[in-house]
Amino acid sequence: MSSTTAPRAGSTAGTDGPGRRTGKGDGRRSRAVAAGFLLPALLLLGALVVYPIGYSVQRSLFDRSGSSFVGLDNYLSLVTDDSLRTAVENNLIWLVVAPAVATALGLVFAVLTERVRWGTAFKLLVFMPMAISMLAAGIIFRLVYEQDPDRGVANAVWVGVHDTFAESSVFPKARPLPVHPLKAAGGGAYVTKEPVRAGQPVRLPLVGVAPAQMPEGARPAAEPAGTDPGAV
Repeated sequence: MSSTTAPRAGSTAGTDGPGRRTGKGDGRRSRAVAAGFLLPALLLLGALVVYPIGYSVQRSLFDRSGSSFVGLDNYLSLVTDDSLRTAVENNLIWLVVAPAVATALGLVFAVLTERVRWGTAFKLLVFMPMAISMLAAGIIFRLVYEQDPDRGVANAVWVGVHDTFAESSVFPKARPLPVHPLKAAGGGAYVTKEPVRAGQPVRLPLVGVAPAQMPEGARPAAEPAGTDPGAV
């Protein structure tokens, strides 16, 4: 006569206990592996993003030379600068006009090309620039609108057309500086924006007057008596 005996509930405790201990070890190992994979990315993120941002914020609290702490003076100068106000106005105009024009033109072109044979080719030409990343598009447009006509395509075309339909300027190579070291001080005088120390070079732009706009009573400047012509 044969008989069967059911296993006791406590008979599996020996296998569950070690299994749980092995699971904790696997969890630590998994976290270590995940940290090993994340560490290179975190190092690159810190070196290429976090550190430049922190250094820029710290550097913005000093003057141009980086030797004197000025606090929030740079930010105050930025807010009160007329060029910043113009840039903000242009961005607001672009923000309002560009989406409206792009949406309207896109809707018109979509309706017009719905039932024509070459609609697919036209859509390909329209959507192809969208495959370019925003960074690459920004770099391309920056080169197109470069202020220097020798580098910027748009300004080169504009200057070329101007020279074609109008007389050449008296100062053909003269163009405004993007950043100049002077600011108006009242009464027609100009002073440097930053303190100047002994031995520090300062670029002072010269202003010329076209001969046609020269006042009638203007006379050539005379050298003071007893001065060295080669001295500055």
